Amino acid sequence: MNMVVSFSGRENGNCDSISEYIASKGDSIIHFRNLDVHDCSRCKYECFEGYCKYHQDDIYSLYMRMLCCDKIFLIVPMYCGNPSSLYFKFIERGQDFFMHNGEQYETIVSKLYIIGVYGDEKKTPDFVPCLAKWFDGTQINNHVLAIERHRYNQKIVDNILDIEEVRDRITCFVQQ
Repeated sequence: MNMVVSFSGRENGNCDSISEYIASKGDSIIHFRNLDVHDCSRCKYECFEGYCKYHQDDIYSLYMRMLCCDKIFLIVPMYCGNPSSLYFKFIERGQDFFMHNGEQYETIVSKLYIIGVYGDEKKTPDFVPCLAKWFDGTQINNHVLAIERHRYNQKIVDNILDIEEVRDRITCFVQQ
């Protein structure tokens, strides 16, 4: 079983469409916007002494569910030149999980496949490298797929899956 996590703040956008496209029967699709995940804020660094004060929200259970998956697909949109704030929340709050489950970090990272949906590499060259940071210091390659809308003359409101080449690229990426 695989897990697909959409980090879009909008329903029915490109990230949700891609999530539906790549999910097989039995796979779970998680819309991160619907989870109860607190920001990494308004605390006294409890995670450094014990557990995060928001330990009981949905982030821990999400990471625990990831351990049981064969592959984990993160579908990340770019907003204002950066990955969505929901994606950053996922990373920030993961700090507490991995501080208490450090032995699980490589297990989860080895299952990660990230699809970044954005406008134009020339205007935002740091987007894909930001997503690839998960794999720094590992032997894992080719686990990030960049989907540039402008390459296909697509606007933000267009469905990127209308483009056959995009569907083919995603299919090849998912099947690796």
